[in-house]
Amino acid sequence: MPAAKVVMFTDGVSESNRLAKDVLESNQLSWTERDINKDTEANAFIRKLCGAAVSPVLYINDEWFPDPTQEEIIEATGVRYDVERLESRGQTIFDVIVVGLGPAGLAACHGCRLGGLSVLGLDESEPGGHLLKLTEVDEYLGVGFDEPVPGSDIAANFAEHARHVGAVLMRGKVNSIRIQGAFKRVHSSGGNFWGRAVIIATGAAQRELKIDGVEKFVNRGIRYGAQVDAQIYKDRRVVVIGGGDEAMHAAIFLSHHAKFVTVLCPEDEPTGEPLLVDRAKQNKVRVIPGSRVVAVKGEDALDYVFFVEKGIPEEQGIPTDAMVVALGPAPKQPVAGLERMPQDNGYLAHGEGGKTMFGGIYVAGDCTNIETRTLMSVVASGSLCAKRLWQWLASHPLPKLKL
Repeated sequence: MPAAKVVMFTDGVSESNRLAKDVLESNQLSWTERDINKDTEANAFIRKLCGAAVSPVLYINDEWFPDPTQEEIIEATGVRYDVERLESRGQTIFDVIVVGLGPAGLAACHGCRLGGLSVLGLDESEPGGHLLKLTEVDEYLGVGFDEPVPGSDIAANFAEHARHVGAVLMRGKVNSIRIQGAFKRVHSSGGNFWGRAVIIATGAAQRELKIDGVEKFVNRGIRYGAQVDAQIYKDRRVVVIGGGDEAMHAAIFLSHHAKFVTVLCPEDEPTGEPLLVDRAKQNKVRVIPGSRVVAVKGEDALDYVFFVEKGIPEEQGIPTDAMVVALGPAPKQPVAGLERMPQDNGYLAHGEGGKTMFGGIYVAGDCTNIETRTLMSVVASGSLCAKRLWQWLASHPLPKLKL
């Protein structure tokens, strides 16, 4: 195997610089060095490539490595090595970094790997996103047609499939994303990473019920989202607030455990999938369309929910032991560094395939202005996003040096 051609752009003083030289020397590898503190042409080139005077930046066999670990350097050179002897280990440079590992993010990880790209997926929670809250899923193609499947099982399968094809999935809160020349730098609690492209799939927040008294009873009778602890609701009178898929999933689950389940739907008709609405009603769930909650009352815990129903001027009250607020998604604040991204009602706006105004940054799933928020639609958005990213990266190659 021919010796690797290595060019190192260095400031001559950083600790990362020392580590890079140590691993090259210990493996008898030669390199050409360019000092960005003395060579103005090299300094300008690195600033254009990486958005700052990053050091070291290595060019190995026609590939760029900004501030690489020792492991990345010797893997790129094709040298056999003992990982335990290295001072800096791990992978910090990827073709694509996916931020958020809900259904859309996991689909994007899988799709990018099918395109031959190196992929890192980051999420502050375990992979799965809103799937983890769903107790019964049967509206996804090929899943649950004989009997409903827990959302956590589907999430685990999605994550395992992404790992199986070679995606690296890590836990870490992403604090900021910076566009640095031809690269994007992702700062997270799990480490700092470089990527040629980033897919934002951070999902949506839980829409809150903003009426007096709700905060007093949170976790004292009122909970947000479809809960999975059956013992909380066993033989109790439960009210679900909402009319979308999340509310219907919650109502169906609760119907197997609670004494009575009533859904107060703010819209004139439920907006959830008709299949879910029909199943809820078949399970003796009472659905009241056009009902607006006006008050919640109780002493130490929730006792009553008061609402106004469309066409009936008088306020009505329901004795209740628990209330689940499942009003669906609400937009999240953009990750720091991407505040200038265009928004549509608080969601990230995009073009075809998740493309944004920033080259190499794509968006997918519930964090976007997607029209239909079903499991199939968010998975499809992640997969399409990955395919469009293959094409973008192919049409935007990194520069090559004349050696």
